[in-house]
Amino acid sequence: MQTGGLQAPIGENKRLVRRFFREFYDRRHLEIIDELFTPDYVHHRPDRGTMDFREFRRHELQMASAFPDMTREVVDQIAEGDKVVTSSVIRGTQTGDLPEIPATGRKIEVRSVVISRIRHGKLAEGYEIADLLGMYMQLDVIHMVSTLGKSRRERGYFPPITEWPG
Repeated sequence: MQTGGLQAPIGENKRLVRRFFREFYDRRHLEIIDELFTPDYVHHRPDRGTMDFREFRRHELQMASAFPDMTREVVDQIAEGDKVVTSSVIRGTQTGDLPEIPATGRKIEVRSVVISRIRHGKLAEGYEIADLLGMYMQLDVIHMVSTLGKSRRERGYFPPITEWPG
């Protein structure tokens, strides 16, 4: 993350992130995304890579459409300089389609951490990590099977890599 731009007091930066979460997710004022983000906003996620503002906006609006009752509770925030780290819980019911995931009618509760960089009183960059595996399991898209209680033979034996044919 780069730093730069005029820095607002830390409390204002934290309030900006909370305002976006409250207005966009909880109150469904979806147009707020255009007001609170810089035009050159960049969002980074391990599952999607780097998204420019247009891609990020489209993704967030898809999620809002698929989960019309979505809320985002701020659990904790830490701020320093132009950065705000926000731990949150996203909740909602998937009544609309997502790309490659038809509506399931299932509820989700997903934990997320976002590091936001603020520039001139607007969100300029974000790094996000969310429990997507947990979300996909809650949507019944994927299943986890535990093999911990099974014997080595039942789990399947994988020889050490030095024994694998080259």
